[in-house]
Amino acid sequence: MAVKNNNKETHSELDEAELDPISQESARQELDEYLESLQEREKGLKALEDAQQFLEDQLEDANTEIDRLRRELDKAVVEAEESEYLRQEAENARKQLENTLYSIQEGVEDAKVTDLRDERMHRRQGVVGIDAVTRGPFIRGMLAGIIVGAVAGFLLLEILALGNGKGELISLLLDAASG
Repeated sequence: MAVKNNNKETHSELDEAELDPISQESARQELDEYLESLQEREKGLKALEDAQQFLEDQLEDANTEIDRLRRELDKAVVEAEESEYLRQEAENARKQLENTLYSIQEGVEDAKVTDLRDERMHRRQGVVGIDAVTRGPFIRGMLAGIIVGAVAGFLLLEILALGNGKGELISLLLDAASG
């Protein structure tokens, strides 16, 4: 029995010695699997963080675009209100003008109906004689003709003096009178 007992102890020692590298290998394999799983989870977390950042950027861009569109809408609303106000003002001015023109037209028609005489007849009072027609306008016309002729002659002489290179006519006349 002592030999059998001794044999059992040797066998159990071998089993423990053989089991130790097997258990170490098993633990190493489990550790490798755990590390691989951990690396895959870290990759997944990194991908999720990247996706989250991308979505946050898109949300920020969308909010910026919404703000820009709101500002444009506000500006368009203000322009529309101003246009409506100006349109109403123009419409009121048009109505006022129509009413004024209508009133003036009625007044003109009433004046035509009540006074059929020519306007030229209203100004003159009394009998129109030949002296009143010919003397006043004739003398005024003659004086106006003389004045216009003198000015035209003076301008012609001034242009000729400048063309000859002698300078202005007024300075030439002043030089001739003083010299």
